[in-house]
Parts: sequence; C-alpha cells; structure tokens
Amino acid sequence: GYRPLTRKKFIFVLANAATQAGTKPLQGHGIRIGSTLEYLLWDVPFNIIKVKGRWAINAFLMYLRQHAQILTPFIQALPLIH
Repeated sequence: GYRPLTRKKFIFVLANAATQAGTKPLQGHGIRIGSTLEYLLWDVPFNIIKVKGRWAINAFLMYLRQHAQILTPFIQALPLIH
C-alpha cells in the first residue's frame, strides 16, 4: 500500500537522482533553505514560511541576509533586463 513520504526517504531519493545525473547531492538543510526562498518568491508571508519550515524564532532571516550579501555584487554587475 501507500505510505507517507518520510524526510529520510525524500533525501535518499533526491541523492540517488543527483548521483545518476552526475551532480553533487543536496543536503537536507540546503533543500530547506531553498524552499524558504521559493516561498518568498511566491510572496508567502514570513509567518507562514516560519511555520511551514519549522524555523525557530526568525533564524531563516539570517540566511536571507547571507543570500542577499552573496548575490548583490552579481546582480549589480548585470545590465538591467527588461
């Protein structure tokens, strides 16, 4: 029968797919941060993201600041795209 997809099985399936594709497998934490960024791109409110991601306090905001610091020089170097 059908069973719920566990976190462990999800990570295992993704790791196998990455290996077969010849890429480095993603870690669970990276997937969690990536999904948080995706929710933000879809304009999901912070309080909903916090609950969905099971983030303690506002820890995910620290990652957002880090992403902004890393991406800013690259974005500023690109010509404006319309």
